[in-house]
Amino acid sequence: MKPTKMRNRQIYRAINSVRNKQIGATLSKQLRQKYHRRSIRIVNGDTVKIIRGEYKGIDGKVTKISLEKNSVAVEGVQREKLKGGKIDLYIHSSNTVITSLNTEDNWRIKKLEHKPKPASKPKPEAKPTSKPKPEAKPTSKPKPEAKPTSKPKNNLKANKKKENKK
Repeated sequence: MKPTKMRNRQIYRAINSVRNKQIGATLSKQLRQKYHRRSIRIVNGDTVKIIRGEYKGIDGKVTKISLEKNSVAVEGVQREKLKGGKIDLYIHSSNTVITSLNTEDNWRIKKLEHKPKPASKPKPEAKPTSKPKPEAKPTSKPKPEAKPTSKPKNNLKANKKKENKK
């Protein structure tokens, strides 16, 4: 099975706990600097800006979240029906940027504020190209010589070849 088919199957057959994590969006530059995170899960009440598609540039609050579609309904993005009335249009969560967070959930804010900034790995220092040679010390031990290889005792193929030669 092709890798793309496997990936699609993993996405669309995912259980709700996994799908819940998939509904995330990137944070705006100001929120990134404040919370030291790149993305977070979208929650009802967050204000998002649509960055791709027909409704690009529109800001609005999230009114509904659809786990099945991996999408969110944004306030002000609606379509008229033929019989009259309006329905919400769902925008995929990857096409949005969170501009302000819903701060009603204290647990969410604590998690955001207390998350430590990821420590960057220290870069290995550049090694000098020419190493100073240590002073030659007299070696008291001679270097070990290679051990002679012994032939296996029960080598059937070798024994048959010897018999064929005779």
